[in-house]
Amino acid sequence: MILMKYSLLIVLMATCFFGGCKKTNNISASVLFYNATWSLPSVSAAWNSTDIITAPLSQGQVSGTADSPYIKVPAGTNLITIKTNASVFIDKNIYATAASGTSFIFFDTSTVQSPARMLQLTDDLVVPDTFQLKYRMLNLVPDTSIKIDLWLVNGTTDSALLDSAGTFIGATAAASSVQTFTARSYHGGNYTVKIKKTGTEEIYQSLAAYPFAIKGIYSIIFSGLPNSSGSGFKLSVLRHPAG
Repeated sequence: MILMKYSLLIVLMATCFFGGCKKTNNISASVLFYNATWSLPSVSAAWNSTDIITAPLSQGQVSGTADSPYIKVPAGTNLITIKTNASVFIDKNIYATAASGTSFIFFDTSTVQSPARMLQLTDDLVVPDTFQLKYRMLNLVPDTSIKIDLWLVNGTTDSALLDSAGTFIGATAAASSVQTFTARSYHGGNYTVKIKKTGTEEIYQSLAAYPFAIKGIYSIIFSGLPNSSGSGFKLSVLRHPAG
């Protein structure tokens, strides 16, 4: 009996050794890429030298779709290569946590031509309580004179102010300062997302009749520059599938 136990142990060890006990190769992470820049005409991404974005992203575009933006990639430490046109923008090893979500956001740091930045945000995919949603607002407009209010509007009587007097996150913003989601009560329905000039009815950008889901998790991203000085504003709502 003892001999049989030792024999089984030896077989298991040999299987692990010769078969290769991989740490993370068979475990995936979920990543998304969003181009919020006006200065980078296109952004492409490779994971361990393998292209993972079907087509280069222009301003306001995300990997996948707005309702399903994640791409499954090997978890652990991997080489990420970001290119804009033919130029290499980023080429370095990063760590992606298994069974989690990570958002790679590219944004401009100034209203004039200047180096863009990539933020690597950890996405909290824990589902909120019933009759709630979770959201985070990313104001990536590098003009600090622009202050915005974020509204969800359904008809003339049902509206919610989610953010007031919001400004640019800052050229040196740390991921930890902007990645957190806020939970709020919500009963479901289609809402128009409106980005207004603070304290006024002037609309910078809007997205009509967006179907926010109960217990949904969302990033609301505002980017660009006024038409007089840049590309115009872009507004995107990304839904993060729950983990």
